[in-house]
Amino acid sequence: MRISTNEFLLGSLNELLAQQENVNQLNREIASGETMLSASSDPGGAGQVVGLANQIGQLTYDAANGQAATQTLQSGVSTLEQVTNLLAQLSQTADSVANGTSSESDRQSAIASAQSLQQQLMQLANTQGPNGAYIFAGSKSNAPAFSTQSNGQVVFNGDAATNQVEIAPSLSVASTISGQNIFMNIPAGADGVAVSASSGNTGGAYATIGGVTDLSQVTAASLAGTQYDISFGGSGSSLTYQVTSGKGVPGSAGYIATSGVVASGNYAAGSDLAFDGIDVSINGTPASGDSFAVQAGATTSLFQTVQNLITALQLPQASGAQTTLAQQSLQNVIANIGGAQTSVLSAQATLGTSLAEIQSVQTQTSALSADDGTQMSNLQSANLPQVLANYSEGLTALQASELAFAKVQGLTLFADISP
Repeated sequence: MRISTNEFLLGSLNELLAQQENVNQLNREIASGETMLSASSDPGGAGQVVGLANQIGQLTYDAANGQAATQTLQSGVSTLEQVTNLLAQLSQTADSVANGTSSESDRQSAIASAQSLQQQLMQLANTQGPNGAYIFAGSKSNAPAFSTQSNGQVVFNGDAATNQVEIAPSLSVASTISGQNIFMNIPAGADGVAVSASSGNTGGAYATIGGVTDLSQVTAASLAGTQYDISFGGSGSSLTYQVTSGKGVPGSAGYIATSGVVASGNYAAGSDLAFDGIDVSINGTPASGDSFAVQAGATTSLFQTVQNLITALQLPQASGAQTTLAQQSLQNVIANIGGAQTSVLSAQATLGTSLAEIQSVQTQTSALSADDGTQMSNLQSANLPQVLANYSEGLTALQASELAFAKVQGLTLFADISP
């Protein structure tokens, strides 16, 4: 087989160009610090890099969502801490005038304090998060969560749902909070059992809930809408009491004692009345004809509790009976504040749990992102010592090939023939 001079030179030239391209590639790797300068240079590695880059992008997106949710929830926790402090001030205000010795000046000062706290409460309930959303409006976070109607009643404009954001694949957390069960729908009285005095009472007694002795009975009464009427008869040492249960508001024309008398007997001053899992404390001496209504499953709102405090402080106290009725209203407010504090603390605990979950996920996300970044860097980054060594060897080989090619190209038969 004959190889012509042109064929030989062409083969040598192709080899020379390949060596030159190799040296140029190594030079680019040294300059950029990367070995994967194009997908064609390593298709398999390029596919891995794309997959890792997409995963890092998703993790970064989830991390940003988690950070935004954290800021919102932290704002919620901070706001609820302020609400807790506000409730403590309300409790102090109510306690200061519930001792039976407060003056008209004391009550007017307490009214001014309660009205100021009422305004602060509305501002806190309509707190906006870092992104401008109303934190306690649930999923309707574009508008204020609460508003005051013309009759003075505060209404909830949000809903029980929440806006959700993804913080990890298949894992989402709430980025807003529903204030429905924080500021509204709060269990009234003690453990959701409330007591109130008839406006016609003439004695010197007010009632408080001493506690719940049988939760199952109270729950059943709550579900059935059962209410109780405590009435007193007789006088002096012959004072008696009777407790009936039924439907409707005790003392009203619509009240029907469907279950009849559930407890009765002689009343001893200072003793509690126990019936259907409820313990009621009677403070002072009731008069014949006095009555109290007890409701299981009663609810109220934080706003109504503050308004009830203001109303109680405005009640006339010209007579003993009026003072007792005012005292009853104040005791109800104090009990409701206790229930509100429990609801707010429960909400804070829930938010704290969510924050802990986000923090845990963020830690895992950060670790995964760092791991993916390391893998991608290993695929893309050049091993500079090795690349430099390869470059040096390639350059030496290229220079030698160029010299040899030049010499071969200059060799011809005529070069050896003397003229």
